[in-house]
Amino acid sequence: MAPEILVLGVLLLGLTLYALLGGADFGAGVWECNTVLQASEKERALIYRAIGPVWEANHVWFVFVLVGLHTAFPLAFAAVGRALWLPLLLALVGIVFRGVGFVFRSYTAGAVRHQAVWGVVFAFASTAAPFFLGAACGAIASGHLAVTVSGEYTGDYVTAWLSPLSIFTAFFAVGVCAYLAAVYLTREAAQDNDLSLVALWRRRALATGAWMGILAMAGLAMVASDAPLLWAGFRERAWPLVGVSIAGGLGSLWALQQWRFTSAILGAGTAVAAVIWGWGVAQYPMLIPPALTMTAAKGPDAVLRVMLWGMLAGTVLLLPSLIYLFMLFKGKRPEAGADTA
Repeated sequence: MAPEILVLGVLLLGLTLYALLGGADFGAGVWECNTVLQASEKERALIYRAIGPVWEANHVWFVFVLVGLHTAFPLAFAAVGRALWLPLLLALVGIVFRGVGFVFRSYTAGAVRHQAVWGVVFAFASTAAPFFLGAACGAIASGHLAVTVSGEYTGDYVTAWLSPLSIFTAFFAVGVCAYLAAVYLTREAAQDNDLSLVALWRRRALATGAWMGILAMAGLAMVASDAPLLWAGFRERAWPLVGVSIAGGLGSLWALQQWRFTSAILGAGTAVAAVIWGWGVAQYPMLIPPALTMTAAKGPDAVLRVMLWGMLAGTVLLLPSLIYLFMLFKGKRPEAGADTA
């Protein structure tokens, strides 16, 4: 298999992990916005306890994808930087201020006004980051960016990223984060044996999951109308992944109904991952449609091969550490009394 295909697959895996792990962290702040910052201290304590040990580690995947894109597909990285500098900058501001809000709120215990201010920063920044990242992805998927086969950008630097599909994917990304967070927090509450919070987050997860299923179907209609090249890819190659996403979403809702929260997480993760991989498969071989292909944008094969070996070595070093981190902080607690299977 060509090295550029392998590298692109690894980068897509990194993007998936960022969506599933970092997205859930963003979703915690999205729920702060959804509740108009009126969540109880008990809810906030669960949120901050759940994301506290892992929120910094989850950004490793985003950095990995950016560095990998820069090294393996420099023309695409340059084109994305020129065409999408504004939404990416706004997303970066959201990521930075989300971290600032999280840390400062955690260390201002007892200072009610300060906690309120940093809680607002955390909530709005957590919502802004996935919104603008989703908009950037939608702008690429739409095929409307004026990127040439040589990686040059000839469009408007301020507004060209705006399209019906990019606006839809911005809101869809926020919804995905809220959905993942609700499912994950249901299990966290069950592990704490807090039945009132289990009921609260289970209800939110069911409602959000059903709503996201409707939005996903609407998204396919949006792709058909606003991104004909991507729609052709879905019809020809990526349609099985649409079925996988539907099955994962329905399985997650069924598991929530049955109070099987680990299974609900697996179903939700499958649904979201299938959306991301469906996009990748449908858009292949384009990196930035309609002109810039994977082959045109790739770096030298020697560089790509070295990258693959480096990724393998990094996996050997990083993966056991991450697994241990999640086992340590997310494993089943001996005092858990609710069924989290």
